[in-house]
Amino acid sequence: MKHYPRYSLETLAKRIVLANGAFPQAPLPLALIDRWVAGAEGYSLTCCDGGVNKLRQYTERLPDAVVGDLDSAAPELKQLLKDRTHHSPDQETNDLTKTMRYLHASYGPSAITLLGASGGREDHLLANLVLLPTYAPLVDELVMLTDEGYFLLITEPSLVEVEPGQQLSVFDFYRQSLTFRGVRWPLEAYTLPELSSGSLNCATAPEVYLEAERPLLLYVANL
Repeated sequence: MKHYPRYSLETLAKRIVLANGAFPQAPLPLALIDRWVAGAEGYSLTCCDGGVNKLRQYTERLPDAVVGDLDSAAPELKQLLKDRTHHSPDQETNDLTKTMRYLHASYGPSAITLLGASGGREDHLLANLVLLPTYAPLVDELVMLTDEGYFLLITEPSLVEVEPGQQLSVFDFYRQSLTFRGVRWPLEAYTLPELSSGSLNCATAPEVYLEAERPLLLYVANL
């Protein structure tokens, strides 16, 4: 069984991926980027194509890598980053998928904090959420941190630390039997009839338990 602590600056994964959505505004994701900017030990930051443009508006530091078809990165940045770009012109996958595959090929499965994957165009957000479960073979842990909360990729029976009263939603893209305990409306080996059926739940305990055969997403809203 896997255990996930309450996420904080100390417990979030140091391998950061910055997508090309809205640049973070909340204190926690910005603090995570600031640690990388300051050169804190173990931190790295990889941009999905045009995410580098937004990073450059925040800091002069160049990302460790930029991955994608490079149709969004500013031309002047491409020149600066020529030794750090990983061009993948394949139009059958998006830049986030290309980035996850690049990191897996370079470092193996690792814990990743994904930023900048929400906001911006809503079709990009929906595509990102649908794709997150498909990254299960590529990552050891994946948290998509937003300004309002976070999405956690659940790939095995898991205990997740939360605060009683915290708002939670579970999203199952595979229509499978799942178990969800420690919440106001628990589920026991139950198949959600619709994708939205697992939304707007609430924690009643300091830990919630989730189990399913295939990957699913748990959303935890900020208090």
